[in-house]
Amino acid sequence: MDHRNSPRRPVTLYTMLNYPSLGLVRGCIRDVGMGGMFVDIGRIQLPVNATLEVSLMFGPSTLKTPMLIEAIVVRCAEKGVGLMFDELDSEIRYALSHLVFGAAGINESDGCSEFLH
Repeated sequence: MDHRNSPRRPVTLYTMLNYPSLGLVRGCIRDVGMGGMFVDIGRIQLPVNATLEVSLMFGPSTLKTPMLIEAIVVRCAEKGVGLMFDELDSEIRYALSHLVFGAAGINESDGCSEFLH
């Protein structure tokens, strides 16, 4: 059963997760919505209900601005985790809305699987 409150958009974007027990974990965002995302983290496993920080880069490739989003692991899958965003400030909410509802063709990083494995 799907409990999402907003649609998800398929994407392929690099990210870094900061989970205090492991440190930085490289990931590839596979889909994103206003309430969360699915991140491919390869064979690394994170516990459900773990709190972590997601680092995202928004904007044109030459002017990307890093944004940090607090998230909670709500689902674990074979190659990744489903994350629910904790609290979003207005700047992050605005940037996410452009990512989720903006122009088609967001596929900024071919080869995410090579990056992870």
